[in-house]
Amino acid sequence: MKTCHKTNKVTVWMKDDGNLGVKIVSDCPHVRDYAAKLTEISMDDVVSFAGSKVVDPDIRATLSVPCLTPIAVFEAAWLELGMLSKNLVKGIGENSVSFHPDIDLEEL
Repeated sequence: MKTCHKTNKVTVWMKDDGNLGVKIVSDCPHVRDYAAKLTEISMDDVVSFAGSKVVDPDIRATLSVPCLTPIAVFEAAWLELGMLSKNLVKGIGENSVSFHPDIDLEEL
């Protein structure tokens, strides 16, 4: 995340039991705490935001509200499950959030 100058790498893989393994490497202590609590997710955690471990308040308690790491977990899981096209991802390269504080809302 550029707003906090931290770097996170999220890896998600299919496990033999049908669940997904999650590994998050980060130079942020708050994300490392989140990563220690989120090492495995289920299909339900991936397809439904409500009730998902990925955004569970107790698991993500140390993260700031705008932290994009949980969204990166969803994206990586969707990619692993084939719910997001690998060709699309290769073509896009990255997702981003742009800030335009000086633009009048009428211009949008």
